[in-house]
Amino acid sequence: MNTTYQAINIEEWKRKEHFNAYRNTVKCGFSLTFKLDISHVIPFIKEQGYKFYPVMIYLLSKAANKHPEFKMAMKEGELIVWDRVDPVYTVLHPETKTFSALSCRYTEELTKFVKAYDQTAEQHHNDYRFFSEKAPENHFNISAIPWINFDSFNLNIADFTDYFAPSFTMGKYQKDGNNILMPMAIQVHHAVCDGFHVAKFIETLQEYCLNIENFK
Repeated sequence: MNTTYQAINIEEWKRKEHFNAYRNTVKCGFSLTFKLDISHVIPFIKEQGYKFYPVMIYLLSKAANKHPEFKMAMKEGELIVWDRVDPVYTVLHPETKTFSALSCRYTEELTKFVKAYDQTAEQHHNDYRFFSEKAPENHFNISAIPWINFDSFNLNIADFTDYFAPSFTMGKYQKDGNNILMPMAIQVHHAVCDGFHVAKFIETLQEYCLNIENFK
């Protein structure tokens, strides 16, 4: 299900020059990898009986929906900001060692989101196609490499002209002193997102992880 959106008047936009440069002249995106402190997330999911992956998808979705730079797209020749973006995430099929890309609608309530995630998983558990269904227009991307605690990760996309949906990749978490840290990679299109915006997103995501008990 798609959502509504607001069009941006590029001529009056403060990032007009940057947008045009990174969209048309020096077409590029950039990646950044950081360690996310999930020390509060682990005991929370154990206490509530949740699975780790859907809770992290929820937190990423909640953070992405707070920042307009992570909700931008081109639609019918216009630059827009979706009112809501929904996660498209990968799930592994252990029996085939392949994965599928699934999606469920983002909701503010964690309990409702986890329920929708479980329903989607059950609906597609025997479907081994890469895309079990068409991704919603208003999407962003999440994947996980839970076997590797990486220091850096980069998606080498040959051409993502006018594809502004951000991508997030989670790695294997591990203890670091009294904390539990998880590598997280972010890839964005520079036409709509700068380092400043990524930093603010990381700040938001970290805040949500540290205060997850507020989202019961």
